[in-house]
Amino acid sequence: MYRENKPIELSPYDHPDIYPGPRPSSSFIYYEGKAHYIEETPGVPVENLTVHVAKSEHLLGSFAFSPYKKMTIKAFLEENEFTPMKDRVPLLAYGSNVCLAQLKYKFGLNPSQNDLVIHIRSQIKDTDVVYGAFLAPYGSLPAVIAPVQGAQSEVWVTFVDKKQLELITRTEETYELREHRGGKLQLATGEYFESVYAYYYPHALLDEGKYVRFKDIGGTSPLKGMWQADMIDKVKQRIDYKGTREEFIHLLRWSYVVKQQVERQLKEFEDHFDHPDWKYAKQILAVGEMGRKFHT
Repeated sequence: MYRENKPIELSPYDHPDIYPGPRPSSSFIYYEGKAHYIEETPGVPVENLTVHVAKSEHLLGSFAFSPYKKMTIKAFLEENEFTPMKDRVPLLAYGSNVCLAQLKYKFGLNPSQNDLVIHIRSQIKDTDVVYGAFLAPYGSLPAVIAPVQGAQSEVWVTFVDKKQLELITRTEETYELREHRGGKLQLATGEYFESVYAYYYPHALLDEGKYVRFKDIGGTSPLKGMWQADMIDKVKQRIDYKGTREEFIHLLRWSYVVKQQVERQLKEFEDHFDHPDWKYAKQILAVGEMGRKFHT
């Protein structure tokens, strides 16, 4: 059973308790299977931030006290002939898409696709990251973004190219793409973007009549938090499964009958919502096609 101190090398595909998965303590670039630390300098545009390009092969990269070289994100993209910032799409990450081991797994599904993704730590107001009322293929209850007045939640704005967006969308088929234009989403550097996109699924799980947030995810909220491990135990109790916990997890992943039983039970505690800050995305704009500013 995993709660605090989840192993960095494990993803939800290894064990459902891991979800949403451990993530670095600061902004980073994920590239070549490891993390490259980004200095979160206030007032500096993303492309001019300094990245510590790791020279080790450890998954934590330059977070792991390994040798590195410093350069701007713009220079790093140019040196490696990658898509420039102006052609990248700002996409919200709030679940397992910040987990290094999960990123390694997903990009491993298509080795020919470049895996460079810029992740900037951010904060969003009046939105919280809560449990969805459905199961992921690996047995976890995934995250959804829901309207919670007064909440301030840690999220990550990633900057992906169009091909990466297509790849990620294929792995998030339960969700639809929505757009935030409300000015409530601020990067750790103080920067705002006119539009940020996110995968949206308006079906949250209720526990005692309220949504439940993830204890792994930073922020302040009127909602109670719960570890994925404890939520899985609660689901096991609700369907009155008599076997062991690990047997139950095995069946969540491999038994169609048990998965259907759990899905029916989750539907009984489902709340459908409409988030006023996230609208249907009529078009997908890149950074160079939208406004951006710093808070004054």
